[in-house]
Amino acid sequence: MLLRFAYKEFYSDKELEGLRKRTLEGYTMFFDMFLDWCDQRELKHIEEVTPRVVKGFLSYCKTERGNNPTSLNTKLKYFRTFFSFLVAEGLLDSNPTKTIKTAKEDISIQSFSDSEINQILSHLRRNKRKENDFHAVRNYSIFVTLLGTGVRIGELVNLKWSDIHFKEGYITVFGKTRRQEAIPMIEKVANELGFWKSYCESSFDNLNPYIFVNRQNKTITVNAIKCFFKRLSAIMEMKGVRVSAHTLRHTFARKFIENGGDVSVLSRILRHQNLQTTSRYLKFFSNKLAEDNDKYNALRDISL
Repeated sequence: MLLRFAYKEFYSDKELEGLRKRTLEGYTMFFDMFLDWCDQRELKHIEEVTPRVVKGFLSYCKTERGNNPTSLNTKLKYFRTFFSFLVAEGLLDSNPTKTIKTAKEDISIQSFSDSEINQILSHLRRNKRKENDFHAVRNYSIFVTLLGTGVRIGELVNLKWSDIHFKEGYITVFGKTRRQEAIPMIEKVANELGFWKSYCESSFDNLNPYIFVNRQNKTITVNAIKCFFKRLSAIMEMKGVRVSAHTLRHTFARKFIENGGDVSVLSRILRHQNLQTTSRYLKFFSNKLAEDNDKYNALRDISL
């Protein structure tokens, strides 16, 4: 079977499964690149994609496109899903990625320091007071919501006013696993969202069902939020930390752990599928815990 026809079959199957739009877009971007790479080497049929071919493409992505181990492993995951589909459909005898090992990742978790958070909030507050501009007000609310809830950027853009339960103090989030889950909402986040709701009601004739909108009262996109953080990064010029929505998620986790929060509770708030994922934060933020233990330990001022 032709590679391009096989991919169309695969994509149609994934659409039928009801995968998220962003996931489907990820498959499209990846396979457009891979299929063009195959065309340049006159590889047309699925049987021609051997383990050596897959390794060759991953090597190209590493050396020519500068992909890091995490990106390479994501691409390998796409390959495995694609070829597993072909095997299951009886279109291929075996999966060529079966013997290919994942790249070793040097995983690091970046978070903002307390000082950096205060600097950013101070800047956003000044903009909000000084300009009273739509974007300044909205962006402050976005930052506070991300920091105070730990939600993902995709979850944020999909939040609706009906998901905010002001009286009960929780937010309903449609998460990565395509399930609706409730997360707690502290008063500061509730107050900020309440202010933003009033601002939208006074700015537009009709309140958009979605919380975060643009100046035309249309639902904000993930890319728009990424652009906000890109501009913020250029302004703040912070070294050694990526200014992004996901860094705020890590910061949420760091503060939760440092303030004595239970990792199993954090796992539920972040909606991780297993506790092992959340436990990584203990490894990266344990230095602070050790420092505080030395500082506040019951034996510190006692002579033995």
